[in-house]
Amino acid sequence: MEFQTPAHRHIEMITMNATALCRTDRTFSLPPSAADVPGVRSALVETLLEWGVPEDGELVHTVGLIASELVTNAVNHAGVFTPRIVVTLRIGEDGTLELGVRDNSRDVPRPTAASPEATHGRGTAIVDALLTEFGGGLTAERHPDGKTVWARLPGRPAHQDP
Repeated sequence: MEFQTPAHRHIEMITMNATALCRTDRTFSLPPSAADVPGVRSALVETLLEWGVPEDGELVHTVGLIASELVTNAVNHAGVFTPRIVVTLRIGEDGTLELGVRDNSRDVPRPTAASPEATHGRGTAIVDALLTEFGGGLTAERHPDGKTVWARLPGRPAHQDP
């Protein structure tokens, strides 16, 4: 299935693992192009809504923002090495929401201090702050041909009561 929104024609859903009634794993592939970042964000949000995550809750918007930042990092820092960026969204065995962004660079993103005038360089710091608020974390899994950066979030912000 390929997403065909006018500006985002190159995002392809490459797998869906699980039964039709219990979709818990989706993988998307996109070219290393900044123009395709909003399309993959939309596809991820649509997936979360299909899985029953409330549209008006913080989780949907947080995952969308984290995905935008991580995919943009992959485009900007690994795009020249990466013919296709692979984005995976899944629910782990413990109910944790996991978002993975795979590219062909072995360099792991790290938060940096950007000057107030800088127009970029804050993405990883933003992701770290959001994950901290939700009680989640960011890790990197290295592969022989690159890495996957994983953002893991529990189902609701850490500061909310059950």
